[in-house]
This record gives sequence, structure tokens and C-alpha cells, in this order.
Amino acid sequence: MMNILKKCEDIFVGSAILAATIVLFVNIILRYFFSANTSWAEEFIRYAMIWIAFIGSSICFRRGIHVGIDLLMNYFSGKGRTALQIYINLVSLVFMFFLIKYGYDLVMFSVSTGQITPSLEIQTFWIYLAIPLGALLSVIHIVHQTYLLLRNPKLSEE
Repeated sequence: MMNILKKCEDIFVGSAILAATIVLFVNIILRYFFSANTSWAEEFIRYAMIWIAFIGSSICFRRGIHVGIDLLMNYFSGKGRTALQIYINLVSLVFMFFLIKYGYDLVMFSVSTGQITPSLEIQTFWIYLAIPLGALLSVIHIVHQTYLLLRNPKLSEE
């Protein structure tokens, strides 16, 4: 199950980065060589980056590569390191639950207002959906990492 989730996240983020890069490149070529410009390119890239950031955050939790966490972990070893990692995971879970709750509220508000984006003309809830979805994926990875850490405290040494 976790492998399927991992592949889906990696494929999504990789595809979104590739799509944003291609759209940006094509837009630059159109602008500088043909004096043409697509009205939707900037908006698409902005929204793609939002999705990349939130889904990418869950990938960082899965891999344990958040910068602040790594910086703190280098100062501890043994049981202290394990305890700190569990504490960081718990604080991260609380933060992610707030993101899920308020992200969901934002999505529901956006659905109720029916607001659409100016150029792409898609409903804004599709953009805001990245917040609770990314946070939910992060929760899954944090819980999984904490479970593995509790089963084998030596994992915090890696």
C-alpha cells in the first residue's frame, strides 16, 4: 500500500514539475521569438507549484528530509534522538491536522462560492484541495514513520 502511494506521489510531482517546465519554456519561446503570449501559462505554473509544494511536503516527510528536522537531529544520538524524532512527529501531526481542517474549510467555502480562476476558468477549490490532500498524505507518512520508529528505535540513527 505504501509503495503504491509512494509511486503515485512521485509520479504526480514529477509530472507536475515536467508540465510546468514545458509550459514555461513554450511560453518563453512564444514571448521572445513570436511576440505572442499565452494568458493561462502563468496561472497554470502558479497552481502547479502549489500542488508540487503540498504533495512534495508529504514526500519530504516520507523521506525524512525536512531541513529543520535534520538540523535538530544532528545534535542528538541514541534514545535522545529517538525521543526528539517522536516529539517532532507529534508536533508535525498536530500542525497537519490543523492544515487538514482549515484546508477543508477553505475548499468547502470555495465550492459554495463557485469561484473560478481568471485564465484557466477552473473552480478554485481544485487549487485549494492541495492543502488538505497534501496534509493528509503527510499524516499518513508521519504515522508510518512513527510506527517504524517505535518498532525499531535504531531507525532514528539513520
